[in-house]
Amino acid sequence: MEIALRQTYQNPFVLDQEWEDYGIGDPYILRFDGKYYLYCSTKDRRVGVKAWSSDDLVNWRYEGLVTEEAVSEGAYAPEVVYWNGSFYMYTSPAGKGHYVLQSDKPTGPFLKKTDNLGFTIDGSVFIDDDEKWYFTHAKFGGIMASLMSDPYTIETDKQLNASLGHWTEGSMIIKRNGRYFITYTGNHIFSKGYRVNYGVNHDSPIGTYTIPENNPILISTADDFNGLGHSATVMGPDLDSYYIVYHNLIGRSAEGPPVRKLNLDRLVFNGDKMSVLGPTHGTPQEAPGMPVFWDAPGAAPSGDKWERTSQTGGVETLLARTGTGSRYTAEYNFKLNDVQSVGSISSLDAIFAYENSANYRTARVNEATMELSLIDRVNGVETVVATKPLPKGTDLTKLHTIRIESGSSDTMLYWDGLLKVEQPAMAGRAGRIGYGWRQGVNPELHYTAFANEANGSSDMKVMKPLPGALEAVHGVRDGNPGIRSGITPDGSDAVFLSSKDEGLSFPINVREDGSYLLSVNAAKTSAGSTLVIESNGTTKEIKLDASLFAGDTEWTKVPLGEFEMKKGPQWLSLRRAKGEITLRYVEASLTVPVKAESVIKPTAVGIVNRFGGDAGWTDYTVSFDVTQKEATADEAGVLLRTTNESEFKDQVKDAFMGYTLAFHNDRVILRRVSYENSADTASGYLAFKPGQTRRITVKLKGASIAVFSGDNNEPILKWTDPNAFLYGRVGLRGASTAWTISALTVTDKSY
Repeated sequence: MEIALRQTYQNPFVLDQEWEDYGIGDPYILRFDGKYYLYCSTKDRRVGVKAWSSDDLVNWRYEGLVTEEAVSEGAYAPEVVYWNGSFYMYTSPAGKGHYVLQSDKPTGPFLKKTDNLGFTIDGSVFIDDDEKWYFTHAKFGGIMASLMSDPYTIETDKQLNASLGHWTEGSMIIKRNGRYFITYTGNHIFSKGYRVNYGVNHDSPIGTYTIPENNPILISTADDFNGLGHSATVMGPDLDSYYIVYHNLIGRSAEGPPVRKLNLDRLVFNGDKMSVLGPTHGTPQEAPGMPVFWDAPGAAPSGDKWERTSQTGGVETLLARTGTGSRYTAEYNFKLNDVQSVGSISSLDAIFAYENSANYRTARVNEATMELSLIDRVNGVETVVATKPLPKGTDLTKLHTIRIESGSSDTMLYWDGLLKVEQPAMAGRAGRIGYGWRQGVNPELHYTAFANEANGSSDMKVMKPLPGALEAVHGVRDGNPGIRSGITPDGSDAVFLSSKDEGLSFPINVREDGSYLLSVNAAKTSAGSTLVIESNGTTKEIKLDASLFAGDTEWTKVPLGEFEMKKGPQWLSLRRAKGEITLRYVEASLTVPVKAESVIKPTAVGIVNRFGGDAGWTDYTVSFDVTQKEATADEAGVLLRTTNESEFKDQVKDAFMGYTLAFHNDRVILRRVSYENSADTASGYLAFKPGQTRRITVKLKGASIAVFSGDNNEPILKWTDPNAFLYGRVGLRGASTAWTISALTVTDKSY
């Protein structure tokens, strides 16, 4: 089936009335009543916080200054939380502590409500399902977290293990499928290596987070697209997807610092794993999907969208004329006006799965008992499935939101974004959505919508940009592949292909014409099996050779070869041909061939690390001479397959992703580096005497790296990285005068 981009957008955004000579920095998006509100940092020495609104996350309208309070001078990273009729803004004026401002509208005016609460910059608020509030903020070496006793009071903080090895800021916590995900940004704000990491926790928003191996999830140090960070996460218009908004750096302002630009990319989830489909830049991408049905019925609902009826017992209903499928998410926004006038009978039903007046389901808000109930009505008989109290202090005359998620096996009921009921035995059922109330209740009905997606099902359908990674569970399944949980090191689900012609197909959007290296992260049990890859009209049958797998781990990233791809939307398919294959994800990277023989003299990008060559190089051989001029405790190194290199006076020491081959007096060490995460992975004996020169050859093929000395055919060091960097440049590391390393000769031959 042919695919095409429909509605599109392109990073970075340019908005009306951005801060002049500054742009959009530290963006934050609030979703409220079906609309989006964007806030950003205020340029230094200016007063006020600017805001924009949107219906679709793509087209933005300037809303003006939402506050002009004196404490908004240089307001850093304003974030806005809605709760029970009030909007609370948390911001740090020029980094001098925090203030809370309050408004009755997302567009203000926000008025100062507290004195200086202290704490460093980038305050962010998270409200858990149990209605407890949490506050996180920045610190060198790790994000700090506190409980909040009310919207204006922040208790003693403690440090989380969310750190990027340097100044760490821009934190935000969301909860999805019972997991807490925290995102955070690190390095100096003006470093090209400013980037976003995430962690996951199953038990507490302020507990110890697991930091998955696919970090960082946002990074680019390209000259025209770098400094990606200070992100925020928001639900998409289809009520199922999530998007990450962040800024990049460009040029220099008249006052010195770089200008910041706004970007938006899709997030996808797979168990404990969160990934960004991107970062994308300079090319059209698929715009966020809209609901199947959406409207704000108000006092005079449109007859072509709604049907209004009166039933026996004084019950009135308002039903959407469009019905859902059996899997869907529905959202209802409403107020109950003058609730005291009707006393104990005041209630509102958020109806779903409506077949007829005797058969439907509802989430019922009862003003008399201040409870929320999930009810199943079958043949006119109501069964209360579950009942939960509304949050303490709930004012039903203020706007509130009910969200229903119904899938193939369960139904979940949310109140103001907090999960209140999870009913595993209530599978989704098709029908209409709407409202029901007794005469006299007088509800005020706001944004109401549904989409035929739930529990992340839209992650399978979204167009995936390449270069990038594709989770196997997000492929469109051919045949009946199995889904396996609990077997991967990062808590993600894997796909098991065992029968004839079982496979996966991915809708992809290729950035540019070129040769792309495809690789799969596969289980060791897949060794010897055969995959058929179909791309751009080309079909290749590829055996997963056992020699390509790491011997001491269950999973290895295995290269499949290079494929010519054309720019634009298309399908990428993987199909089992022989054996049994278990896959976690597929990767695609744009490659550049090594010239017949390239002599690289790494340029002086930095004092410690210097780089040369092309980031698109994949398998290659590097040869060079190492001379120790005098005995020393210092080391010298050669850099291999490096990408995302950054140089700045105030950042982590080894600001790149790749490998270092480090030379000492009597040994050589292979080190895997990903910014703050550096680990010695293998070593070999290699002795030097003062004045001695040794010829070294390094062969990189797939996930394996082998190091040879002189004419010796046996490697002094060999290692297979199960999570390998499969492409990148070369370079030199070290500033010691006791060592010299010659220019690096690179050829496209490996083994």
